[in-house]
Amino acid sequence: MNQWRSGEMPRNYNHFSIKQMRQLGYNVIYFVQLVRFFGFKEGVAIFFKIVTAGKNTTINIRSQKFSNPVQIRVSDSDLPIFYQVFGELQYDINFHLPYKPQYIIDAGSNVGYSCLYFASLFPAATIIGIEPQAQNYKQLLYNTAGNKNIKVMQAGIWHQPCSISIKDEGEWSASFEVQENGNSQNSTLRGITIDEIAADSKFDTIDILKIDIEGAEFNLFSHNPHSWLQKTRCLIIELHDNLRPGTSQVFFREMARYNWRTFIKGENIICFKEDEYLPRAKQV
Repeated sequence: MNQWRSGEMPRNYNHFSIKQMRQLGYNVIYFVQLVRFFGFKEGVAIFFKIVTAGKNTTINIRSQKFSNPVQIRVSDSDLPIFYQVFGELQYDINFHLPYKPQYIIDAGSNVGYSCLYFASLFPAATIIGIEPQAQNYKQLLYNTAGNKNIKVMQAGIWHQPCSISIKDEGEWSASFEVQENGNSQNSTLRGITIDEIAADSKFDTIDILKIDIEGAEFNLFSHNPHSWLQKTRCLIIELHDNLRPGTSQVFFREMARYNWRTFIKGENIICFKEDEYLPRAKQV
């Protein structure tokens, strides 16, 4: 029998086996998570379609949760985001809400998984998805085509109406930044404000505002965000201090003007207006 002292590795123990064991552990977790959301039959089918897919393929996922087939670009950032949304349930906030959302803005929709998740959670809500990057937007259109309550636009969220451009198309599809710069060699896009989106969509309130815009949130909160913050009932945001140092400081400074209940879920900060939890005065 081979033996080794504490702290030593057996001769046939190698780094590749550690990697395999780690991946096996992740797969078990992903399997359980997908079954939890999609149910056993669909969860099993989706899991095995993912794990047997080639690295450079695009696969179609079908589920009763979706109105049409949903694509995953396996070699891109689609797959980890798919797991975040439908496995880890990072946007599962329903148990916190004392109201049924009707108006949702998804700023930084990527390929639409968050829009689809909100649609499954709140089927009566109108959801506006905004995504600037061309290939992501194409996937967003495809993935949400069957849901009439999801409306999408190719634009970038900014603090003022302007022209913007993609800062670095070489990044993964979930990691690029935008800039207010019409002189870029990249295509010029519309920079749109949250106020414009709410007005165009006839939203008197924003029941859920999800923001994941790779550092542009620094600009949003640095330029008087209160015209839209005061009408926002729930905010879900991912902060990117790694891209824009000082983002958290600006964010919490402006958010401190309101009473919020705040939670951390996955990569997101989730804030609910404290007033939503107070008893409503009876109408006379």
